[in-house]
This record gives sequence, structure tokens and C-alpha cells, in this order.
Amino acid sequence: MTSPTRRRTVAKRRRRKPSQRGKLVLVFLSAMICFTMWNVLHRNSEENNPFQKTAVALENSQNKEVKRKTAKISEKQIKTVDRNHKISSYLNGIGFSGTAMIVRNGEIVTNKGFGYADRKQKIRNNPLTSFYVGSSQKALIATAILQLEEKGKLQTSAPVSTYLPHFPNGQTITLKNLLTHTSGINGHIEGNGVITPDELIKDIERQGINRQPGVWSYKDSNYSVLAYIVAEVSGESYEQYITNHIFKPAGMTHAGFYKTYEKEPYPAVGYKLKGSKAVTPYMPDLSQLYGAGDIYMSAIDMYKFDQALIDGKLYSQKSYKKMFTPGSSSTYGMGFYVAPGSYSNHGVMPGFNILNSFSKSGQTIVVLFSNIQNNTKLGQVNNKVYQLLNQE
Repeated sequence: MTSPTRRRTVAKRRRRKPSQRGKLVLVFLSAMICFTMWNVLHRNSEENNPFQKTAVALENSQNKEVKRKTAKISEKQIKTVDRNHKISSYLNGIGFSGTAMIVRNGEIVTNKGFGYADRKQKIRNNPLTSFYVGSSQKALIATAILQLEEKGKLQTSAPVSTYLPHFPNGQTITLKNLLTHTSGINGHIEGNGVITPDELIKDIERQGINRQPGVWSYKDSNYSVLAYIVAEVSGESYEQYITNHIFKPAGMTHAGFYKTYEKEPYPAVGYKLKGSKAVTPYMPDLSQLYGAGDIYMSAIDMYKFDQALIDGKLYSQKSYKKMFTPGSSSTYGMGFYVAPGSYSNHGVMPGFNILNSFSKSGQTIVVLFSNIQNNTKLGQVNNKVYQLLNQE
């Protein structure tokens, strides 16, 4: 039996012995003290280190500049404009996929993307999305020919043999016949592989003619020959000439040739509907479509091209009149069809459908770029858009 004095001494000793919980608390407090002291010393070290301060300031400055530039691009270059909600509702209702650029009396009515540029990646179309424009580019080739005529380097009334001595029936076929698709040539049949411009022209020459000139017969090869002649008489490659004398003066900053298509910030993927499913169709090597389907651009670039024609930035009024005079009963002039109230051109590529038109007054421009080849009849869509504009 333990005495009272002995029990008090043992109890006192037990109270002095720390518990397991107490040990954990002491360890935590010690760690907090060490961390606080290290943090103070580290902060003082940074504040007193001029190199560290400079690096931090530079990094912050660069981040602000990146954010500033990104904001600028977002506001000024990819800005969605939609002042006519009837047009947007109509385009959404018919399942239009692409970009619409519509201008009336100098004011942008619609500059807006619809649907997906890339369905797999869920990337939507926007005003700067790039599309292959197919035969709509023939208007650019015709412009180049008319420019060179104004410079005295060729004549649209001259026979093709003046520039290509071995061309079949070249003494009878004129450049105007090529421009208006009334040359009577058989033309090149597109293959799959890469072909050089020289090889392409030689094949067109081998294919010969099927009739004398003067009768409408639409052939891409007419414009392949014209592109080749542009390079021959200008001293520049066809691509350089179009870039220097059309893209640049018109301010077309997102237009180019097929080899750089994927370098654009927003290249559209082309689709074709098979039933309810959208598939990406096979695209041949576009060297096969030299001068007749190897150009891409955004809808706003096509608008800039149209406006440059209207404003006389690219050629004279005389050339303008020549371009928009029908060369046959087809109503096709030079790169454009001529209707009673408007001018238009149309381009179809595997996965792409393009319609570009503007009124004869130049007050209305409607550009419809679609990355679904066969979901809408763009001629009917274009007419409906004009109708909605005229209701305002």
C-alpha cells in the first residue's frame, strides 16, 4: 500500500511527462517557426537582389504585352459583327457552316462564322477562317491579265501562239477566248500526283481541241494557261505576281497558295455530307489546279478583293468594263458571271463551296464561304440574303 505522500509525488511526475499529442504539437510549432524565418530571409534576399527584381519585372512586362496583343487581335481581327439578325437566323436555320461577310452601303451587316471549322477538334468558324475558293479565284487571274494588258505586256485580243508558240490552234484562239471559256480546248484531266506548271501546259497542248473558238465550254485549263502566261510575261512566278499585285494592294492578309494553307491561324477542314454524316473528302494535290483552284483566303479577304475592284485600286475603269462584259450566252465575262443586277462567281472544291457576289452599284457585297460542299445551294442562299437586305 502506497502512502499519500508517495502518491502525490508519482502523480506530479506523471503530469510533467509529455503525452504523444503534446509531442506532435511541439513538432508542428517548431516547423512553423523555421518556415517563417526562412520565408522572411528569402524575401529579403529577393528584395535586395537587383537581378532578381529585374527578371521579375521583365516577366511581368512580357506577360502584360502578350495579353495586350491577344486582346487587340480578339477585338479587331476576330470581331463578330451581326446587325441583321434575320440573316443570321436564316443561315442558322438552313445549317450553314462557314463564314458570311455581308456589306451594305459601306457598313458591315454580317461578319460572322457559323458551325464548325473543325468538327473533330470542336473549333468553330470565325471571320478569319481560311477556305479554299476553287474557281472563284479565276477572277484574280483575269485581274492579273488585265493589269498586264494595261502595262503593255500582253493583249487580250492577241492569239495564244504569241506567248505559247506550240499551243494547238494557237493562232486562232485568243487570250479573250481563254478568259471567257470559249477557246474550244479539251483541257487537262486532273490526276493525283504532283505536276509542274511546265508539265501541265504540255499536257494541255497534247490534249488538243474539240472545236473552233467562240462556243462556251467551261474548262479549268483555260485559266491554268492564263496563269502560266502571267508568269511568262511578268518576269515573276504566278504566285509572286498575284501576291505582289493583287493580295498586297487589296490588303488581303489571310490569302495565299495551297502549300501554306495549314500555316494559317484558322484553316477550315472541308466536309461532304453522306446522309446525315459529314466526312472529309479526298483532296488531290493542288498543283493539278494551277491557276484554277490552288488559292485560299478568308471571307473578309474576298470582300477586300471585290472592294478593290469597285474602287479601281487594281486596274482602270476600262478594264473593269471589259471584265464584266459577257463573252457568250452563258453570261460569263472574265472571272465573273454577269446578272441583271449583280456580278458573281462560284467555286467548289472537295469539302468547300464558295459564292461571291456584289451589286452593279457596288453598294452590296455578299460573300458566303462554306466548308460543307453539298449541304446548301449557295445560289439560292445568296438570293435570299439579298431579299432580306432589301426588306430592311
